[in-house]
Amino acid sequence: MATVTLNHISKSFGENTVLKDFNETFRDGEFITLLGPSGCGKTTMLRIIAGFEKPTGGELYIDDRLVSGGKTFVPPEKRGIGMVFQSYAVWPHMNVFDNVAYPLTIKKTARTEIQSSVERVLGIVHLSQYAGRFPNQLSGGQQQRVALARALVAAPKLLLLDEPLSNLDAKLRESMRFEIKEIQRELGITVVYVTHDQTEAMAMSDRIFLINRGVVQQCGTPQEIYNSPANQFVADFLGKVDFFKGEARDGQIVFPEMNNQKIPYNGPRTGKVEVAIRPENLFFTENGMLTGTLETQYYLGDVDDCRVRVGDRLVRVIVSGYEFKNLKNGQQISIGIRDFMVFEDNGLLEEMLQIQT
Repeated sequence: MATVTLNHISKSFGENTVLKDFNETFRDGEFITLLGPSGCGKTTMLRIIAGFEKPTGGELYIDDRLVSGGKTFVPPEKRGIGMVFQSYAVWPHMNVFDNVAYPLTIKKTARTEIQSSVERVLGIVHLSQYAGRFPNQLSGGQQQRVALARALVAAPKLLLLDEPLSNLDAKLRESMRFEIKEIQRELGITVVYVTHDQTEAMAMSDRIFLINRGVVQQCGTPQEIYNSPANQFVADFLGKVDFFKGEARDGQIVFPEMNNQKIPYNGPRTGKVEVAIRPENLFFTENGMLTGTLETQYYLGDVDDCRVRVGDRLVRVIVSGYEFKNLKNGQQISIGIRDFMVFEDNGLLEEMLQIQT
């Protein structure tokens, strides 16, 4: 187990700065996720922790040991880390046992110790019965577990995972999320996980660091970031959300694009605002805050994903799948609102969302 301390880490490639003043401590036994769009700097941060990149500025400590910074640089193999990459990177000519044993074999560990260590870690990842099989005899999820076991076999203090589930199908990704999290809990190991998948981040993390253009936009628990986003970019990146331009005045917000319909508001902002509403926080009721016409429904079994025309805007409403049989396109709909978020209308949304298009 390990603590990772990042003291004002920055990284540039020529004129291009990809990380700016990353200053944080990942606590012992934490599951940390670095989340963000492609090119935001999250993989670069992971590679700096691993020792595959040197920071341009700042210092990196693993526990109390300086491993990067100034004239000090400790190579990856001496940092006490395990790493799992996006590709499985398992040796096709070795069986499962030998693949997992490889890190111990190159250290010339005693055979009896190799045997016991490999058996233990194969048990942890539920692959004991496949020890004699070769990678081409395994599913994608099983091959990824081989890679995970190989990273764990040398008992690293710190486990780094770089988008390890992106090559798996949807069902395997879901099951592997929970397996990795359970392994982390069982071993009490510190994990730094890189992904652009917000569902993975929400399901697995103790804390999420949402990064954009090399800058941490917000860090916190999944609940904190989802329910109290620091800005429009965070609100949009994590979860489903629609934004509506309005004007806050006299204890309400008026929406010009929605026939000047209003919702109550007693918050601190006045004047032009951006209102962010998550579709699961809307519901159909007899006396709602907004009124419109149901245009389309997408029945997904567990939910009914609806679009309601309110003035010039489509409002997305996600309700229970049971509602599908009671609703018809073209009918008048009244919408209630459980919760919404209000941001200053300062042009930040348009600027930041360009990154994702």
